[in-house]
Amino acid sequence: MNHTSLDRAICDALALIRVTAGTDLAIQAEQARKCLTQAMMDSPDAPQQALAHVAAADEHLEYGELMEARMLLTAARGYLPGRRAVVAARA
Repeated sequence: MNHTSLDRAICDALALIRVTAGTDLAIQAEQARKCLTQAMMDSPDAPQQALAHVAAADEHLEYGELMEARMLLTAARGYLPGRRAVVAARA
């Protein structure tokens, strides 16, 4: 099983919802939600725990709860085969 699209979507969402000065977090959270929704539809055979964590993160993003969403997305990566829960920091 290859879940790289879901893993890539999670990484992209984590990058989008970083708290940085001068960004519109509501727009970025919505972009992250769209990215995650598409990846979930494209990866129905992904581990159920990973999909459940992504779905929960989506709910938190809907309400602007970025820290909770980041925690759940990071945990979701840990359920994907061959993936670590750690996301490299981007400069």
